[in-house]
Amino acid sequence: MITDLIALEAAVDHDGATRMALSGELDIHTASQVRGPLTRHIAPGGPDLVLDITDLTFCDSSGIDLFLDLDRTCRAAGARLRLTGVPQLTATALRLLGADRFLAYRPS
Repeated sequence: MITDLIALEAAVDHDGATRMALSGELDIHTASQVRGPLTRHIAPGGPDLVLDITDLTFCDSSGIDLFLDLDRTCRAAGARLRLTGVPQLTATALRLLGADRFLAYRPS
């Protein structure tokens, strides 16, 4: 899925997990565009969702909210959301908003 501001690509499954890559700007408008496609990759008893956000250039609170919603959906399905390649500014936002207490992530 590609728009002017955000791109979402499926990658090869890794360690039994579904791997996706999100790049561009994640804000109130683009979060709503990628929410459905990301959620469709979460299935009951399915694999974990690994979301690589290395190439995310902007993430506001709507993006953080998206990550928290995806995490809740994954947990309800018996899976986990793992964020990888988290840019420094996004990691700071996760900490400031307290989302780091709930989300599993690895900085870039």
